[in-house]
Amino acid sequence: MRNQLSRPTRTAPRPSSIEKAVDVLFCFDLHCPQLRLVDISQRLGLHKSTAHRLLSLLRKKGLVVVDPATQLYSLGPALVELAWIVLRQQDLRSLCRPHLEKLRQATNETVSLNIRMGNRRVCIEELPSDQEVKYSQAMGLTAPLHVGAPGKALMAFLPADERERVLATLTLEPLTPETITDLAALRTELNRTQARGYAMSIGERSPWAAAVAAPIRDRSGQTLAAVSVLGPSHRLNAKVLKELGGQVIEVAREISAALGYSAGET
Repeated sequence: MRNQLSRPTRTAPRPSSIEKAVDVLFCFDLHCPQLRLVDISQRLGLHKSTAHRLLSLLRKKGLVVVDPATQLYSLGPALVELAWIVLRQQDLRSLCRPHLEKLRQATNETVSLNIRMGNRRVCIEELPSDQEVKYSQAMGLTAPLHVGAPGKALMAFLPADERERVLATLTLEPLTPETITDLAALRTELNRTQARGYAMSIGERSPWAAAVAAPIRDRSGQTLAAVSVLGPSHRLNAKVLKELGGQVIEVAREISAALGYSAGET
C-alpha cells in the first residue's frame, strides 16, 4: 500500500488593508447612510480596533466623516469630488461626441479626446478611422504628458505657474527615439505649441504614429481636455499635420464655446 502524502491545505489569502478600507466604504448605502463603529465592525467581522483604524485613515482622506455628538460615521465629501470627476467626464464625452464625429468624417482619421490626470493623459473617448490602415490608442489608455500631441496640448495652454509645477513632476523617459527627453527642448516645444494653437507629434509614442491636438477650454478659460486627430505617420506627415491643425483648432473652439468659453474673456 502506497503512502499517501497529504497535501497542505490552501487557505484563502487574507484581505489587504486596502480591501478592508474599501469594504468599509461599501457598508454605507441608502438604507444605512450613517453607521456606528460597532455596526461597521459587526458587518465586516472586524475587531473594533481594526475598524477604528480603517475609519481614521478614511477620515484623513475625507472619504468618511463622523458626527462628534452622536459618533455616527457617514460618507465624506472626497467621494463627492471623485463622483463629480466621473460625471464630468461622462457629460464632456456626450457634449463632444457630435463634434468629434464631424472631425472624423472630415479627416477620415481616428479622433480622440484626452484629459489630464496628474502628470499623465487619459483617453476618455475615441472614434476610430474607417480606413483599413489606421492608428488607435484605445479608451482608457494613459501616457506621460510629455509624449505625443494630446499631452503637449494639455500642458502648453496651462497658466505658466501651473505648467512649471507639472513640468517639475515629469520624468522624461523615452518611449521611442523621437520622444522629447530634454526639459529645455520640451519647454521650447510647448511655447511653439501655444503660439500656433495646436500640438504636433510624429513617432513620439509609437514609431509609426502621428497626431495633432488642440486644447478645449471650460467656461473659466482653463484647459479641460484636448481633441486630437491621429493616424499612421506615413499618411500624416508634417505637411498634413499642419493642414489638420486648423481643423482641430476649429473643433476645439466649437466645443469650448459649447462649454461657455469666450475667447475674448482671456
